[in-house]
Amino acid sequence: MTGEALVLASRWANAANRRREGLRAAHQQNAEVLTDLLHTYLRLKSSKGGRISALTLSHYAESLRKFLAFTGPPEAPQHALNQLEPEVFEVWLLELQAQGLSASSVKRHLYGVRNLMRALVWAGVLDRDPSASVRPPAEAQAAHTRKSALSADTFRALLALPPAAHPADPTRAARDRLLLLLGGSLGLRAAELVGLNLDDVELTLGQLTVRGKGRRTRQVPLTRSVVAALQSWLRLRSAVAASEALLVSLSHRNVGGRLSTKGARDIAEGYYRALGLPSEVWGLHTLRRTAGTQLYRATRDLHVVADVLGHASVTTSAMYAKMDRSIRLEALEAAEALE
Repeated sequence: MTGEALVLASRWANAANRRREGLRAAHQQNAEVLTDLLHTYLRLKSSKGGRISALTLSHYAESLRKFLAFTGPPEAPQHALNQLEPEVFEVWLLELQAQGLSASSVKRHLYGVRNLMRALVWAGVLDRDPSASVRPPAEAQAAHTRKSALSADTFRALLALPPAAHPADPTRAARDRLLLLLGGSLGLRAAELVGLNLDDVELTLGQLTVRGKGRRTRQVPLTRSVVAALQSWLRLRSAVAASEALLVSLSHRNVGGRLSTKGARDIAEGYYRALGLPSEVWGLHTLRRTAGTQLYRATRDLHVVADVLGHASVTTSAMYAKMDRSIRLEALEAAEALE
């Protein structure tokens, strides 16, 4: 049975079922059933439909659980889901900020719960979305000042660490260096990195098939350094894995299995830490920002950046033109030379 058929055969198949099951789940504050309703609504009614990513669904489920924890225990909630007012969401957002969450994280949680409210309207549990008028907190700083990329020299130093850190384990060194290159040179997202399969690598054509956000697929050319890293890893990989995944775990509990997103983050974090980098840059997305910044610096073409990184719009790519301070310094010096 297909995914769509499963949805249509579910408890949300018709209006009467949706209202009955939705009312029960809302009254009981049942996180599992409400998550099922939210996911069904997103797959059927959101603009992305069946293309919505598993990561987005997971994030929204996390937001739902956080909100239910805030509203109180199911047996005696402080805020019943069918009696919510905008002020309840505003207080929740303030509490999330007090916990130290960034404005972008708070915004993501609001959007997750807002989609739950819309799902409850769709199910006939609510007449309107009580969160519709609630605004997320604004960022205190522009995106390019909040997020950082590695300089070219720092990235080269990072790439030198795996062989130095694992002289007796060339397999681990080769895998780790390839991971850093795929992120910092080709600009792959975390989910794209761990989602790569052996069949996605086309060394003869010199390209990589990448499945990005919204299930959009793009072909990314391979640089000479990435080709060399791939060849080195593929020679060693066959001894530890027989799965279809390109990047595999080398931990004792999951040797040869697909590397998880957390595993990839932990690997990168270890090298960031060894290089003495501050914890603010330890995420895998720092590698992607590094690739975007260096690509823009080399080309000064936002369309090329958008194409390689898989951005739907060059507006997103424009951030990379602002992140590298050396780009702005070069522009200022060039302008000064005109005087």
